[in-house]
Amino acid sequence: MVRFSQYVVSILSLFLWGEPEVPPAEGGCLLNNSSALTATNQRSNASKSIAIVGAGSAGLAILKTILDLPQETRHGWEVVLYEQRRNVGGLWLPDPNEPQPPKLPETPLYPRLRTNTPHPTMTYPGYTFRPHTPLFPTHEYVEQYHVDFAVNNNLTSYIRLNHTVHSAGWKGNSTVGEWVVEVHHTNGEVKSITKRSFDHLIVANGHNHYPRIPKFQGTDEWLAHTPTGTRKREIEHSIFYRYPERYVNMTVLVVGGGASGRDAVLQVGPIAVKTYHSLKEDKEPTPDANVTVVPRISHFTRTSIVLVDGRSLDDVDAVILATGYEFLVPFLSRPSSDQDASVGLVESPKTTLNCTTAPTLITNLRYIFPLWEHIFSLSQQYPPTALSFVGLPVLIANCPSDIAQALLIAHALADPSTLPSRAEMLADLVAQESRLRERGYDPYYAGHKMVGGDDDAQAYQNNLVRYLKQKGRLPDDGKDYVEPWRRIARKESFLLGRAWRRIEDNGEADKWLDGVETEDQWADLILRLVNWQRKHEDKYGLHGSVYVGQPWDESGF
Repeated sequence: MVRFSQYVVSILSLFLWGEPEVPPAEGGCLLNNSSALTATNQRSNASKSIAIVGAGSAGLAILKTILDLPQETRHGWEVVLYEQRRNVGGLWLPDPNEPQPPKLPETPLYPRLRTNTPHPTMTYPGYTFRPHTPLFPTHEYVEQYHVDFAVNNNLTSYIRLNHTVHSAGWKGNSTVGEWVVEVHHTNGEVKSITKRSFDHLIVANGHNHYPRIPKFQGTDEWLAHTPTGTRKREIEHSIFYRYPERYVNMTVLVVGGGASGRDAVLQVGPIAVKTYHSLKEDKEPTPDANVTVVPRISHFTRTSIVLVDGRSLDDVDAVILATGYEFLVPFLSRPSSDQDASVGLVESPKTTLNCTTAPTLITNLRYIFPLWEHIFSLSQQYPPTALSFVGLPVLIANCPSDIAQALLIAHALADPSTLPSRAEMLADLVAQESRLRERGYDPYYAGHKMVGGDDDAQAYQNNLVRYLKQKGRLPDDGKDYVEPWRRIARKESFLLGRAWRRIEDNGEADKWLDGVETEDQWADLILRLVNWQRKHEDKYGLHGSVYVGQPWDESGF
């Protein structure tokens, strides 16, 4: 069923997925693998033109939210979403090819991936997974959910598959201008390049593409001296991890305590000769994992991996670095072919600039700044609504958070006065960073993490929607955006995981899922399961845990 839906969407992209409201750029030239001609820059007569980059959870959220604006509000707008891959779904769309390091794969998705929270907590508000979806589904169900969302909400005609945004530069000043966007399109053996101009650019391409690889002294020497008679030593980031079976007869060190690291030790631990798990001091060991927990790595030698407590690991064959990802947006950092267009994002890993001194938008690879509410660029090169981001927050339920962000963006595009002044937004950002420091966090290291977990994540979403209600852009129903059942389900994710494992072990999943279709019914199921499992554990004094993961969780490294 999943593959059939992919096929249908792909066929639609070939025959139907045009841009009804976006005239095609003129002068585009087809090219072979050895040459290319770029189309001349074109503008349409639209009243407002918007380019969205990425058709994962974030891109689909902002596309639908813009299209949900009243017709009279968005009359004459042109909206196009560029997706570089063959289908929608973002990270949940599998890579058709096996990883070939050092070439980065299309996604960090691994075959045994399951969600680490109940799927109703991950959904776009009002749009559920298909009936009979397991409460903690495998990745195929999540991929299908995104396909369904795009097709059933009539988003497909606005999406350009196999279109890669190569560069986007701002041509103008702080009050007026346009984005010059260069797009590379692949259709079989035929490739083309076009250049278009847009008033607004929305970045929704995710932040789990470029692995953060820590540098340790001595790694080259360690790799070069594999003991005789053993498999060649290796150090690889978890973006390349796919199957635990490749670690049979090996001793493995997994670095990092995020979800990908936990999944790696749970999957590799039972079949490797031995598995170590290197964690920071504040990270909890993974329950039920067949591993030896060790502290952080200090350095490598010819024969050993030396830990910060002075101990040495002499038997390790492979190191899996589940150490997170860098916040990079290459198409914003790449010079535009239009020499008058300025780079939209400067990569500066060792910068000492901050949100008040940065002359433009900067990424230190952990944090993109200055951004108001992790969304709107406060660069003085262009107006605040010219460049926005969806999906930057980490440790948050993506789909509902993406919608909350998308609501603010859509209303700001419709009426820029929805936003405070640039000065007010900058002052608010400075205050937010100060509050993080008071809590013991460096905002330029913590970046876009919801450092307080679900409490901070839910408050963030509620505040975005509450702001729109206060501005009169949304009706004020007196309710928080994040529903009580979502808060409970997120808080009780591990309890619900244990409940669902018990149900699946007893072969009773269909009985529990029968008749559960609407959002209210899924919410009711979650609350019943919480009570059911809690009574069971109270009765028998059980305190087990189930950990399943998501590929984009930060490691905390």
